[in-house]
Amino acid sequence: MPKFGTNDWAQAFMKAVNDNPNYKQAASWWEGDFVFVVEPSGNLDKKINMFVGLYKGDCTGAKTLADGEEFDILPPNSPPRPLKEGEKLGAEFVFSGPYDNWVKVLKKELDPIQGLMAGKFKLVGNMAKVMRATKAAQELVNSTTMVDTEFY
Repeated sequence: MPKFGTNDWAQAFMKAVNDNPNYKQAASWWEGDFVFVVEPSGNLDKKINMFVGLYKGDCTGAKTLADGEEFDILPPNSPPRPLKEGEKLGAEFVFSGPYDNWVKVLKKELDPIQGLMAGKFKLVGNMAKVMRATKAAQELVNSTTMVDTEFY
């Protein structure tokens, strides 16, 4: 069982997203990669940055960034920057919040869009575009429930 926020978990999440036909349909138009920032809280004492590539209903890549590994925030509607070994990755969106809120999302106790609107998460990127993708966001969460996750 992979621990949340590890590379093994990121790979399992990518497979779950790609195996979810409802996500493929809901996100068939979506173009925009994310860095998910998990801030220390509760049982987590370090920050975790996780890259998730999302393009037209597919998860094109997922990985946990190494401690201190930097990333670029790309301008709105930038073409995806594929993951390449040794290059700084880039994402159009950064979605961040404390670990305890991420656990609630993964347990389907908190909708990520509602959490964003309530100030439990922060977004860097085009908010209007994200708000048009609420069904896709829900399906990303549904995909997390397909990953048998160990929490901190």
